[in-house]
Amino acid sequence: MKKMIFLVLIITVFFVPSAFAQFRLDLSVDVPAYIGITASTDNEDINESINFLKDVGTFVFPNGIVSYQIPIGPVKTGIGLKAYSLIIESVLWPVIYAEIDLSHIVINANIGGLGYYWFGIIPNLGFETSSVIVPDLNIAVKLGKTFRLGIGAMAFPGIKGLETITPYTIYLTGRFSILFDK
Repeated sequence: MKKMIFLVLIITVFFVPSAFAQFRLDLSVDVPAYIGITASTDNEDINESINFLKDVGTFVFPNGIVSYQIPIGPVKTGIGLKAYSLIIESVLWPVIYAEIDLSHIVINANIGGLGYYWFGIIPNLGFETSSVIVPDLNIAVKLGKTFRLGIGAMAFPGIKGLETITPYTIYLTGRFSILFDK
């Protein structure tokens, strides 16, 4: 009897959430507001940034996430691929995320990396592994059913050869989140 209960529990945990899962596509444009680095040296900590919009001007980073989303209570979790494109060159990496929808406010936290696929007009870039894990947190206001406008922060810790330096960006974002029902 215990084995039967255990089997039912395993089936419920692994197969019932997938019955409610959905494919999701996020298309967004990120505009850096601040770009900076933090560094630890033997004598001091350094934290420098530039106001990108004021000092450099507007520069947009189009990106997208294709994912498989599974709701767990009020939290939506998912796994997928995230890509940033500069048209000439693009990069793609695996990502997992958790998101909570508070009616008009959406909080999304995702983390990705470890493997990067570079593609574009420069040949032979291909796939590279790395110790870089990219955390990303953004908070957005929902405007309609699919569009979100918000602010986020992203860091790039663990870059080989620059372990004591962490580049980061604070960005403004506009995002369309589209769910594909079964």
